[in-house]
Amino acid sequence: MASNSSSLSSISATATADQEISKIRRYLPQILAVSVKSVLLVVYGLTMGLPTILIPSLSGGIPGETIELDKDGISWIGSLNYLCVPLGCILSGTITKPIGRIKAMQAICMLFVAAFLLFHFANQAWHIFVGLFLTGFTGGLLEAPTLIYTVEVTEPSLRGAMCSSSTLAIALGVMVSFILGTVFPWRTMVLINGTIPLAGVILLFFIPESPYWLIMRQRVDEAGRNLAWLRGWTKVDNVREELQLLSERFQQLEADEPSWKKSLKQYGKATFVRPYLLICLTFVMAYSGTTQINIFAIKLFELLKVPLDSYYATILIGFVECLGSICLMVAVRWLGKRLLCFIAQSGIAVAFIITGVYTYQLGIWNFDAPIAKESIPNHTWLPLISILSIGFFSYLMTFTLPWIIMGELYPNNIRDTASGLSAGSGYIIAFIANKPFLDLVNWITLPGVFCMYSAVALAGMVLMYFLLPETEGKPLSEVTDHYAQGGVRLSNQVGRSSSKSKRDDGEFCAQ
Repeated sequence: MASNSSSLSSISATATADQEISKIRRYLPQILAVSVKSVLLVVYGLTMGLPTILIPSLSGGIPGETIELDKDGISWIGSLNYLCVPLGCILSGTITKPIGRIKAMQAICMLFVAAFLLFHFANQAWHIFVGLFLTGFTGGLLEAPTLIYTVEVTEPSLRGAMCSSSTLAIALGVMVSFILGTVFPWRTMVLINGTIPLAGVILLFFIPESPYWLIMRQRVDEAGRNLAWLRGWTKVDNVREELQLLSERFQQLEADEPSWKKSLKQYGKATFVRPYLLICLTFVMAYSGTTQINIFAIKLFELLKVPLDSYYATILIGFVECLGSICLMVAVRWLGKRLLCFIAQSGIAVAFIITGVYTYQLGIWNFDAPIAKESIPNHTWLPLISILSIGFFSYLMTFTLPWIIMGELYPNNIRDTASGLSAGSGYIIAFIANKPFLDLVNWITLPGVFCMYSAVALAGMVLMYFLLPETEGKPLSEVTDHYAQGGVRLSNQVGRSSSKSKRDDGEFCAQ
């Protein structure tokens, strides 16, 4: 580590006091870096919206379509990609560490291109399933580099909003998928989708690699230049204090590097177990209703005979989900994650109850029991509004929550792997929630399923009151200390930015 110290000394030898930089200039490069990274999440959103378009297209009766699936095949379309995501999550942290966040994201973009091409040229059912496997697996690979890159390049005062922007990117991808699926045949749609990850590969050349990763690779000079870029396109001398702290923390972490047996023991400690269980609980909340509504949106709208074309109604779902994500980015800094979680869960519970009661009164028990148009009352906007409300409140916080806290709760020495394990567990939960959806509807009826989702939302709200710490605006050191033995518990107040917090992310490497 002597070379690190000498390199650091050469960087900071003639350093002066930090120059005053406006907040706009300081934050803009961080926002730009995260925005470019978000292109991958837009692509992932495209893959999430794809089953909604595929299900009616491959259910039969479409002229010229060579692929037709039965009900079991349709259920796999809505769930197979979620089953495959954990495989990618397991490898996500492993491939990110040696090659860096940027190169890992560029490689992932090319895998997405391959998947979209496979969909476009598919002429047999198994081609569709292989394509779903590849999009799910690739979606898992992007978890570690995109999540950790955001945490590593942003300051505490921006971290909550920037992490929540990931959900906005996914929602935008879903909406674009719905729009393209409405305008174009699905094969043309996937071909257009393939151009977006290609653009992502190019854009990623213009943002800096994570300073944290560079210091881990003993490239301190380059880390200094990248950190200066991210803190307002300033001089290296003006970020020397933060750079020094990062380097010192890394040296301390390297000196205390545990053996593999000690590393394994880290996953039996409260600093992993308690955050992991909390994140799994938030995934149960996130995948109880929202994804099922999205996947079967077209069939559901046709069944309820909403006063809009079913494909146009799905575009509205994408729009309100984007709106919810934007509201989250604006509000999370001031209201915090806890209060937004309570608001979102309450809204979801009420919307599902309304939808359940409506379908019960009309006697809509499952997807195979359509009702006559004349039996539907005049207020047919009601189910559309309630379903749109579910999408809005889900993306206001519930669907986003596990992805935000995943990058905050774990200590640095297990963050890569723990985040991958958590994301993988989340997608297993998603598969368990999505695969039996049609069977569940046939078993307890559609109104019963909607009421069950409402009960889950209410139960989640109560549990989050007791279990969810307020991490918004607080340094990572305080967040991870919350779960350490003898650590100080976080207050439920939203943290406010200060001069100290601007550099407190330097403690990232100390966790």
